This record gives sequence, C-alpha cells and structure tokens, in this order.
Amino acid sequence: MKAKMSIHDLVRDRCLDSPADAVKDFTNAIRKTYGDENLIGIFMYGSMLSQVTSTSTSFPDFFVITDGYKNIFKRWSHKITAQALPPHIFHLQLDSGKHCKYNLLSLEQFEQETSEEAADIYILGRFGKRVALVWWRDESACDKLVACSASAMDAVAGLTLRGMPDEFDLDLFMLSCLNISYEGETRVEAASKVGKLFASEEVFYRKVYPALLRRHLQAQPLAVENPKNSFRRIDPPKQREKARKELASFLKKSRMRGVLRWPKFLLTVEDWVDIILAKIERTQGIRIEPSP
Repeated sequence: MKAKMSIHDLVRDRCLDSPADAVKDFTNAIRKTYGDENLIGIFMYGSMLSQVTSTSTSFPDFFVITDGYKNIFKRWSHKITAQALPPHIFHLQLDSGKHCKYNLLSLEQFEQETSEEAADIYILGRFGKRVALVWWRDESACDKLVACSASAMDAVAGLTLRGMPDEFDLDLFMLSCLNISYEGETRVEAASKVGKLFASEEVFYRKVYPALLRRHLQAQPLAVENPKNSFRRIDPPKQREKARKELASFLKKSRMRGVLRWPKFLLTVEDWVDIILAKIERTQGIRIEPSP
C-alpha cells in the first residue's frame, strides 16, 4: 500500500511540476540580469499556470528570490526602498516582444513573509495558492524555497480558520483560503476569480487544505468536525469574536500597506499605465483608451 504523502511532500510535488521549459526565455533573461550567484530561485505563479485561468491576454508572473540586495540594484531609488514593503515589482519585455512581471525580494524577507510572522497578506496570499518553482540554484535552495511555500499555505490556513463562521464545511474553508489575499488587497479582479482558481487545482487543494485545517484544530481546538466534512466552532464566543476582529485588522493593514506599495511600483515599472489598463481589460473585459 502506498504511504500517505505529507503536506510538505504534496506541496513539493506540485511546486516541482513546473512549466520551466515554456518560460525559459524569461528565466534566462532574469538570471542574466542579476547573475546566478546572486539568485536563490524563481517561482512562477498566477493565471498562466493553468488553462482554466489563462486567457489570451495573460502573461507570466514570477517571484525572484535573491541572496540579498548588495549586488542586485543599480539605481539608488531601488536600493533605498528595498527593505520597506517588499517586494520590488518589475516588468520585463524580451526582444521577441513577449513580456512578464516579476516580484523580487531577498530570501530573508521571503522566509518571514511566508510565515505566521508575515507583515501583510501580499506575499503570503500568493503563496497560499499553487505555485511552480521554475528555477533554483541548487538542492539546498530548492529545499528552502519549497519549505517557504508549504509554510505559506499553513499560515494561510491558520489565518482563515480564525475568521470562519460558527458552522462551515471544507469547501467554504478552501475557497476562503484562496480568497483571503483578495480580501487584503485593493485589486482589479473578476468576481469568478476564486472559483476558477479552485477549479484549476481542485485535486491539490483538496489534499492540502483539509489536512492543514485538521492539523490546526489538533494544535488549537477552535472547532469540531461533524459528519460529511462539516465543522462547528467551539471556542468561547468572546474569543471567537476577538479572533475575527484580529483577522479583519490584519487584512485592513494589508490593504493599507498595499496602497503604500504603489509608489514603489511607479519607480520600478516604466510602462505602468499600459499594464494597469491591460489588467482591467483582462479581468473586467473593459477596454480603456486614454487620450494623449
């Protein structure tokens, strides 16, 4: 009989099932820009990981993890803003005309922002979903990055549990885990986004998030499981309300920090107006033609 896989191994298998060859032009360009000696690894995330979520206007999104910032930035404005409100966001266009977006931050910051100590939901929420590791420097780097991905999903499950209603089932819990990043950001997204995200990786999410929920409930019995994958909260009402308020406060802080990132976006992305307009068209189906 095949042994049951651990949560970490489930996350690792999905991370390493990556479309690396399909995005090699982008990863090669990023590696050339910064040098392999300064990079830990590159994750791909977002709509292009699945045919369910990908559209004709989709383009790849990456997270680039570095050893630090010492040999990374050439512009002084990038250097002095690196530590605050990670990550830096860049837009890359290849000679072929293809383009992508990537987020860049140090391993030290990445480890914090994919843990229970995360300052906000920006990075945590993205890694609470399926991601693919498309390049890593060596096996040690791979192990560290996969551990961060598994840690993020665990932290998202813990946060989500705090905000669940008095009665809930596994489907509501899983969808809430995927939705928490949108609750903590001011973003232009279609209403059907979470449903598509779930459908794109349903088998994976059904293996990981129920297991994480039950693990959290073993550590802190906030709810009991009833028949048919339903749950009833048993934490005292005052404690329950306090947990929900703390989660709401964390998400409010996340939205504020998200807005504060916008000036950094203007510093690092030259064609930011075109990118925002393309995002609106892709997610809302609204084409905006700005006047000169």
